[in-house]
Amino acid sequence: MTGAGENSVKIDLTGLVLPERIEVADTSEDGKSAEFVMEPLERGFGHTLGNSVRRVLLSSLRGAAVWAFRMDGVQHEHQTIPSVVEDVHQVIQNLKSLVVSVDPYADEKTLKISTTKVGPVTAADIQPSASVEVLDPDHHILTLQDEGEFNAELWVNKGRGFVLADQHELPPKAPVDLVRIDAIYNPVRRANFIVQETRVGQRTDFDRLTVRVETDGSVDPEWAIRYAAELVRRHLQYMLYFNEGGPPVVKKPEPALVPQQLAQLVQKDVDDLAELSVRSRNSLHKKQIRTLRQLVSHSESEMLDIDNFGRKSLDEITTFLRQHGLHFGMKMKALADGRLYFVDGQASDPSQAVGPADADGSADAAPTPEAANAAE
Repeated sequence: MTGAGENSVKIDLTGLVLPERIEVADTSEDGKSAEFVMEPLERGFGHTLGNSVRRVLLSSLRGAAVWAFRMDGVQHEHQTIPSVVEDVHQVIQNLKSLVVSVDPYADEKTLKISTTKVGPVTAADIQPSASVEVLDPDHHILTLQDEGEFNAELWVNKGRGFVLADQHELPPKAPVDLVRIDAIYNPVRRANFIVQETRVGQRTDFDRLTVRVETDGSVDPEWAIRYAAELVRRHLQYMLYFNEGGPPVVKKPEPALVPQQLAQLVQKDVDDLAELSVRSRNSLHKKQIRTLRQLVSHSESEMLDIDNFGRKSLDEITTFLRQHGLHFGMKMKALADGRLYFVDGQASDPSQAVGPADADGSADAAPTPEAANAAE
């Protein structure tokens, strides 16, 4: 029997025992591993749930990894590297185990290493990036045995599971010396479960499910198991629609069109924006940002990755965007007739536009979260 208005199923739970204890039973000091317990479960449900969640944990979570690199003196993986103790195969093994975390709003990034020192080169020698975090600065990459300039690029992206080197799609105009490597995207290193008997009243044939999860540190174990459970639930949902041949298709809403005045503004060349300093405009040129539309499509973290583009320049541009009801991260695309629309309905909020008085702080500003908490 289905519920009104949707294809949900009303379940009669009479006589069934549902879990009463759902908790994190143990967590390691470094926060990378934890043990989760759920009981009681009807007999057989422990293995059903444990197997499903474990398979997803070990194969389907999204993460980030180094998938390719460029290095001085390296043309392919079957060679030694001048002035480096390790050969290319050894360096690849070190890069495969490098743990990184990429900002949610970024999908790929190129990290750089530039050094002249003799001795170990570790993850701490990777130049900082606003959108990528290196989890273990002490992670060994290679060892330099001679003085001299050494440069390398590490290409990082997001993915799922394990991807072989030759399965990575090369970007257009990829450098000929770009070496692809196997990538381990899955942030879960180990996942196991055990099912034990537990008592409810006089019966001792119920299941206690204990799941042990260990991650690489880029995500915490509780997030990992929640994500896995949600992914299993999403797939089980499709089993409600066999008669219909699949879930109903949700009609996409009409695109949110960019107002004509704003559409004209975002097409302007950044060189024509007198409100921006010469320094800011020069920094934008380095990133090949020519129009205001290209500018607002970037995130703040991407802007801070531009050479010689600091917080002062970012604040200057942010103030200018706010004055015109714009902000970083706004994606716009063009329809066939040339009109612009906001991707994912990211329409600008006219109420966010401020005048010059707001920009210099002379007018009332929205309270910060800290101020709001203090007021309470």
